[in-house]
Amino acid sequence: MNEIFESPKERILEFITANPASHLRKIKSNLCYSMGTIQYYLTMLEKEGKIKFTKTRFYKNYYSINESDEKILSIFNLNSPRSIVMYLIQHESATHQDITRGVGLSSSTISWHMKRLIELQVVQTKYSGKYTMYSLTDRNHVLINISKYKSIISLQNFQ
Repeated sequence: MNEIFESPKERILEFITANPASHLRKIKSNLCYSMGTIQYYLTMLEKEGKIKFTKTRFYKNYYSINESDEKILSIFNLNSPRSIVMYLIQHESATHQDITRGVGLSSSTISWHMKRLIELQVVQTKYSGKYTMYSLTDRNHVLINISKYKSIISLQNFQ
């Protein structure tokens, strides 16, 4: 009953706060407003300084203005980099080949995502003989953000 009296702007802001790194279509499908309504209020919230966004290659991800961990949260929004990060949580250090086998993606796909994860300073490299070892830059920081973003991560990623 309270939803009837709540403005679309307030509902959109509440949704973004509860679901950081949400993109336009996710907001639309969950709140059932028209695309134009969502876009209008997102623009208004940006101008008011209540939300911000980051652009990934395919999406514009929205965050409440006090969200400081947008890099990691935006990674969790995409399946492939999320799978890589989840693998690295389970295996503190891994080679490219280990990640390829463990995640089930092609070697070139892993290379593409690893380059971006390194640029975002989520993953670091260390050389061990002829192998490059990958690990999370700050494992505890990633784990803290998983709890913030639990609505996106399914239990299958922990198996």
